[in-house]
Amino acid sequence: MTESQQTIGFIGGGNMAHAIIGGLLNANHRGDCLYVSDPDASSLSRISALHAAITTGADNAKTAENADILVLAVKPQLLETVMRPLAGATRPANQLVISIAAGITLDTLCDLLAPTRAIVRIMPNQPALVGAGMSVLAATPETTQQQRELAGYVAGATGEAAWIDDERLMDAVTAVSGSGPAYFYLLMELMESAARDMGLPADLARVLTRQTAYGAGRVAAESELELAALRESVTSKGGTTAAALASFDDDGIRAIVERALRAARDRSVELGAIAGEARNKSE
Repeated sequence: MTESQQTIGFIGGGNMAHAIIGGLLNANHRGDCLYVSDPDASSLSRISALHAAITTGADNAKTAENADILVLAVKPQLLETVMRPLAGATRPANQLVISIAAGITLDTLCDLLAPTRAIVRIMPNQPALVGAGMSVLAATPETTQQQRELAGYVAGATGEAAWIDDERLMDAVTAVSGSGPAYFYLLMELMESAARDMGLPADLARVLTRQTAYGAGRVAAESELELAALRESVTSKGGTTAAALASFDDDGIRAIVERALRAARDRSVELGAIAGEARNKSE
């Protein structure tokens, strides 16, 4: 069976599921091999608009029963509530389960999904919505190489994908790529505001900021040069860029960024611990 013929079921039909399904369809995955369940009719209508052959409904058990690959695309706080009723549901013996629920560890997923042990945890990010995402994957030891390749296929539908062997690094991944888009949006927001304050019309400030960010991102992605070299290539001694960068350094931007990412990483650790404690209390 080719990758495009694998039956993939999604429990949850929100934005990330929509993005992954759109990416799979763009990669010529068969629409009749996709199942989606969600209690929200508007989410299902949005999914159905992607391809008429996609099977949609509110029955999670039906989705789970039909899926060679089951993608858990629900909010972390709802995962246990959604999965507990499926504990006794009939599912393929070699089913691969993929979770994109932030902060839910592989150990927790194994407990929830027992006896299933082929489980992959994925941390995607928001640019997946436009096919420019970054996903990082971690798997249980029981996940076979073929199943890892299938998980990579699903994750790669929305952009780039990378594997880590130590799941504990997922908290750092969350700080860098999971939360990362917001950092760039903040810088862009501040640049646009400063541009307006310097007298530029709002529409021009908007396009200058967004196109500059887009262009810089493309150059960084496509260049073989290190980021420091790219920065230096724009910076002439005694010039305007040098003045701006010196101001950043005077204000301690490097320490600010490091503290911010460590704060995000530490909060990810805390949220994972909270989720584990809440689950233990419910048992």
